[in-house]
Amino acid sequence: MFDKIRQFVTSSAFARGGLSFLIATLVVNLSNFVFHMVISRLLGPSDYGELGSLLNLMVIFTVPLGALQAAITHAEASRRQANKPGVNLSKLLGRTAFAGALGTIVIIAFGPVLASFLHLGSFWLVVVLALWLLPSVLGAVLQGVLIGRLRFGQVAIATLVGSVLGRLAFGIVFVELGGGVLAALFASVFGQLVLTGIVGGFLYREVFANRPGEVSGIELRGSVLAILALGGFWVLSSEDTVLARHFLSGHDAGIYAASATAGRIALFLPAAIATIAFPQFSVGRGRSEVARTALRWSLLATACIGFFGTVVLAVFPSLVIELLFGSSYLAGVDTLRLLAVEAGMLGVVSLLTFFHLARGVFQSLVPWIGVLVAVVGIVLFHASTTEIASVMVVATAVVLLVMLFDAANALLKDPLAPAVEIVAQPSTRVGDPADIDLSIVVPYYNPGSQLVGHLRAIERVLSASRLTFEVIAVSDGSTDQSTSEAMTCDPGVVRILQLARNCGKGYALRVGLAEARGRYLGFIDADGDIPAEQLLSFVEVISTMEPDIVAGSKRHPDSDVYYPAVRRVYSWGYQQLIWMLFHLKIRDTQTGIKVIRRQVLEAVLPLTVEKRFAFDLELFVVAHRLGFDNIVEVPVTIKRRFTSTISWRAVKGMILDTLGIFYCLHLLHYYDRRVVQVAVTPSVESPIAGGDL
Repeated sequence: MFDKIRQFVTSSAFARGGLSFLIATLVVNLSNFVFHMVISRLLGPSDYGELGSLLNLMVIFTVPLGALQAAITHAEASRRQANKPGVNLSKLLGRTAFAGALGTIVIIAFGPVLASFLHLGSFWLVVVLALWLLPSVLGAVLQGVLIGRLRFGQVAIATLVGSVLGRLAFGIVFVELGGGVLAALFASVFGQLVLTGIVGGFLYREVFANRPGEVSGIELRGSVLAILALGGFWVLSSEDTVLARHFLSGHDAGIYAASATAGRIALFLPAAIATIAFPQFSVGRGRSEVARTALRWSLLATACIGFFGTVVLAVFPSLVIELLFGSSYLAGVDTLRLLAVEAGMLGVVSLLTFFHLARGVFQSLVPWIGVLVAVVGIVLFHASTTEIASVMVVATAVVLLVMLFDAANALLKDPLAPAVEIVAQPSTRVGDPADIDLSIVVPYYNPGSQLVGHLRAIERVLSASRLTFEVIAVSDGSTDQSTSEAMTCDPGVVRILQLARNCGKGYALRVGLAEARGRYLGFIDADGDIPAEQLLSFVEVISTMEPDIVAGSKRHPDSDVYYPAVRRVYSWGYQQLIWMLFHLKIRDTQTGIKVIRRQVLEAVLPLTVEKRFAFDLELFVVAHRLGFDNIVEVPVTIKRRFTSTISWRAVKGMILDTLGIFYCLHLLHYYDRRVVQVAVTPSVESPIAGGDL
């Protein structure tokens, strides 16, 4: 497990400055808490409640800014992957500057209404809030470009200087001199000016360039979706403090603001992880192996960090509040316990929002459901700070459950986008695909020197039959010498395909079958435990019976199998599970030799999603769902050496994949929906190349 984490970290954005960005984000958040620690003590609960509502309103106003940054990051990451030029920065800055200026005017125009709703002591507070918008818009554009290019280190420098030297130092000095809430708020404006100036300096050549091309290269739909998606998240995470200022007394609103600020400790690293992972999510629009790996590990990291932060805050709330804000805020202890739970959940919601946003789907808008639940709940229940906090816990829990369900659906039902380089040794076979009776795919991963002997045995056995044939060997990211040795086989018979990295047996089979041209297509394990001579019985069956599927079965009465006792137990238990879940009329789904009629595979393969442990099972499940029940089981002989191994990890993976197929079949009804989709989309190419469709 730790090796996988290390591999992900060293091969992803973390290795390109992401770690420095992560550290800088931690320092910046710490400096923000130092800011709140000092300012809250200098202002007192009532004035701090006023400042807290304005700062959270500022967070809500960053919705289009964060969305714009995410859209630019997505565009830059996608262009980088496609080796295309980046966005036209100078024209984009011009347009966003106009939008920022317009937003500033709108905020000032609605200033009196805002001041009345929040019970503000001065209209100038709204003016300062409005002045913050323009540098923030420009900063969002510049940071989006840098993050999309994985230049996290430069963003880290800018955020550190802007937050620590700009906001923190300026705020403390001028509030201490008697500037009050106005000075504290202006410190945020000054810090943003410093940050924007620094990131602009890193891109100054492009800022002042006037090159021809697209204005931005950003899809309008993606920008609008990003605005709405991130808008939902930030409104959900900030609306409670604003509403508390409206419904509670000034003192209680200050207590709530302090508790909410302390609760955001649990959001320290999760927010940074989501930002770093977003370019990885964008690869293949969330459907590539890179994106899914990033989701798995970032979700694990976010959940663990959020859980740890929640536990600390919930167990030691008095210590945290007194340390951060002083004894005058201790009335918020119970409120902090509740908001700590909410913050832990918000960290995961943040990550899932970015993931669904990278996919370009409307599931990224789910946080708006929580916003609505929270507003209605707070309007009805606002007698105390704990009532408002309880409403926020419920609203965030609803959002988290829905988004986790959507993410699980995406991982199970979305087909994997091709993100693997395939290097093929071209075949010298010439002729129409109809001239080939049988294609045999041999997936392998570091099989050693036995592979070449096994391939030659397959060639010898099939040459003795009356069928025309081809053999396709697929390296599943092998790192030994097996591929170079396999290339010594006759290239007129054996084709070699190589995957750039290990993706699983099921994925390798899908690649090989997509290249197969035979009337029947089959596969056999590469380890030699099932001898090549077994193919003769398969040839006899397909020549005389025209079945849908021919499957080797260790449980056939005539099979001759050396089978260790522990594997017999595993096999029997697994087959009982298969029968209970799917009621398949087949005794053995997992023996590594099968032959399928081309028309069956053309119908079944587009519906499958498994790429590792349960590819064979899903093949049978989908075929049965589509009515292909003419399955013939033939006996097999398995040699004593039994070179393939079984481990607890393999058993666990098989069970999880099997349950995933059950989930897709009976709960999502995914295969039924995909049948309709494939039927009404005739322009989609078949995943099996070379045949008449």
